[in-house]
Amino acid sequence: MTDLLLGIDIGTTNIKAVLATPTGQIIAQAQNDYPIHYPQPGWAEQDPADWWRGVVTVTRVVLAQAAVRSDQVVGIGVSGQGCAVTLIDAAGDVVRPAIIWMDSRSEPQCEQLRRCCRAEILQRNGKQPAPYNADPALLWLQQHEPESLASAKTSLTSTGYINFKLTGRPIENVSDASILFAFDLAAGDWSPELVDAFGLPSHLYPEVAPCRQIIGQLTPVAAAELGLNPGVPVVAGGEDTSSAGLAIGVTEPGQAFLSLGTAGTIYIVEDRPIVHPQLLAFLHVLPGHTLLGGSLVAVGGGLNWIRTVVGANLQYSQLDEMARQSPAGAGGVLFLPYLSGELQPINDGNARGVFFGLSVSTTPAHLVRAVMEGAAFAIAHNINIAREAGSSLTELRAVGGPTQSELWCRIIANITG
Repeated sequence: MTDLLLGIDIGTTNIKAVLATPTGQIIAQAQNDYPIHYPQPGWAEQDPADWWRGVVTVTRVVLAQAAVRSDQVVGIGVSGQGCAVTLIDAAGDVVRPAIIWMDSRSEPQCEQLRRCCRAEILQRNGKQPAPYNADPALLWLQQHEPESLASAKTSLTSTGYINFKLTGRPIENVSDASILFAFDLAAGDWSPELVDAFGLPSHLYPEVAPCRQIIGQLTPVAAAELGLNPGVPVVAGGEDTSSAGLAIGVTEPGQAFLSLGTAGTIYIVEDRPIVHPQLLAFLHVLPGHTLLGGSLVAVGGGLNWIRTVVGANLQYSQLDEMARQSPAGAGGVLFLPYLSGELQPINDGNARGVFFGLSVSTTPAHLVRAVMEGAAFAIAHNINIAREAGSSLTELRAVGGPTQSELWCRIIANITG
């Protein structure tokens, strides 16, 4: 009998599951979509019941695909989107829809945090207050839905909530917890001083556990829904970004991973917390390691946009060929890829995209090449600031749709050095 491990990822738009051997051989995988709700402009919420229904669906699908016995699954690990505020009451029921990272309603509460403790948050947590995070969303609830907060026994992320459904224990893994502004990176736990300064009840910040620690066993109720045996060990799991870094082998200081899609992320592994006011720092899923870097709003999104300008019917392979027709430097055209503002390192939601250096000799090929180079320069901007802060990048591994372009990978390698 082959032992198998069940991996689950709670994404922003779908649940994914994979059944694999302990050596990493994938036996089966499945995906299940669910909606994001936008009850008001700037709000973004999800129903945690959709997450759980998705977990049940994909688990049963992979078990059926692999045609394995339920007793072959000997361990479960969960990763997920960070910062989703999921309030549960004393009975274990969800109090209200989860406020996810895309929600921007808490900008006034972020300003409140900037006034009270911007320097302390940066020093202890390595970030600047911004609406994606759970702490300002909790402050918003305190001020606008006090009855919801009064009903809450604690607040969990998406990973924490699914682990709670699996084991009955409300525990956060340290990589997810470390994204919240109240977390002290050096101490590896919540900062009582920051929680107190925020004016939030401490019970909203649950017990934290190392990512690889077994936090409980699969309950009989959860096992019956999933089609598994009760008692299967469940580890604390991790936040999706750092889990992705582990998945592509970015495990040692100096290694970095670049995840590219419509948007992008770049994070460097460090052996100690390094902070910079323009970047983000949080804990890796591996003990003793932190991550330093940032997110980019438009990478593949920039290419999607330029396609609408130069030819909406063009395939991406054709855009790639167009870019090859332009020399390096795009004929003197420079593109700032801030089509919807920018996150790190400029942290400016009002920034906008710009073409510099246009002339009568500029061609569509120059524009496509400039968009590719602009994204690469934005990646390099994050890397250069990380180096100024004391990081030493030695290796960059990239994944995602844009990496299918050999040209774009070469442009990124040349510009980032």
